[in-house]
Amino acid sequence: MKKRFVQTLITVFVMSSLIVTPVLATPQEDAQSLETQKEELEGQAADINSQLVGLLVSYDALQKDMADQEQKITQAQSDLEEAQAKEQKQYEDMKLRIKYIYEQGDTSAFEALVTAKSYAELVSKTEYVQNVHSYDRKKLKEYVETKEKVEALKTELEAGQADMEVMAADLSQQQTNLENTLADMRSRIADFDSRLADAKAQAAAQLDQLTEATQNVVASAQTGNGGGGKPSSSTNNSTQKPGNNTNNNVANNGNSGNQSNSQGGGSSNNSAPPATKPGNASLGQQIANRGCEYVGNPYEYGGTSLTNGIDCSAFVQAIHRQFGISTPRDSWGQLSGGKAVAYSDIMPGDVVVYSNHVAIYIGGGKIVHASNSKPYPAGGIKISSPWNYRTVLGVRRYW
Repeated sequence: MKKRFVQTLITVFVMSSLIVTPVLATPQEDAQSLETQKEELEGQAADINSQLVGLLVSYDALQKDMADQEQKITQAQSDLEEAQAKEQKQYEDMKLRIKYIYEQGDTSAFEALVTAKSYAELVSKTEYVQNVHSYDRKKLKEYVETKEKVEALKTELEAGQADMEVMAADLSQQQTNLENTLADMRSRIADFDSRLADAKAQAAAQLDQLTEATQNVVASAQTGNGGGGKPSSSTNNSTQKPGNNTNNNVANNGNSGNQSNSQGGGSSNNSAPPATKPGNASLGQQIANRGCEYVGNPYEYGGTSLTNGIDCSAFVQAIHRQFGISTPRDSWGQLSGGKAVAYSDIMPGDVVVYSNHVAIYIGGGKIVHASNSKPYPAGGIKISSPWNYRTVLGVRRYW
């Protein structure tokens, strides 16, 4: 029994001697490991903060743009009503003037009146114009200008209302994405509320900087390539229809539509060093010119056809692709790609990024973009100005 016990002890000793004892880390290695872990945690915290700030800036910028757009719509409605009242008065005055001419025995003006299908046609009749005095011609010119202003204001109002509808849809989507992201982060991060408060403060400061930069764009000294000066409350749309365009489709490499990827990228920092005119500036101008060839074609959310319907980010991607240049598919990706350009250095061909919207700068303070689903000229692919009509989150150059 004792012998068996001794054999058992020997066996246990031999087996225990075969167990490999782990090598203990040195104090130096422990310190390096802790430093590495610290750096990784700090990097993760920075990523979280950057993502939060980016989301908040985009959301807050869109809210601000909506408030500004609401004011523009109110002003446009007021301007339209005022112009319509002026038009009606001028119309009545012209009727009285023509009646007076007729009563004086000049029947040519009356014949022009009764045979014309519209007052615009009446104005164009040579017989009438030849029988009025210089004062009458001046009043006719004023009337035509008023009618043209009324039509322009109607288009502007319709475009503003359509843009407002798009912004409202984008805001609802961004709000959902933001709430989901915040809920997910709050469940995983212990001190998230503190981080969120810091991120909100940073986002507010960054949005103030972006707003100031957008409103105080310094016009470039280069003729035709300037930043377009300070913004105005109106939007000018090109009236030229495109020529014979070919059908160009773009592969969908990411999110459809104007929406940005709420989980991607970081804060919308567009800081860039002063830049000199690049040697390939002509390529940027070609990109701008190519975009203008499709003015008048329709907008479609998620669409990829330059002729049958396309959204804003797909439009930017499709135009660049024709020159062998690759861009991300969604607006958030386009804000992160390419090269950052200072607002004062913007040139034709550069991509202007707003909250959930992108456009191509074409020079002279104007952009070409796939705007909204209203028929052209209120919507569709059109030229608008000024280029900083909304808060600019960044300007990127891909050429």
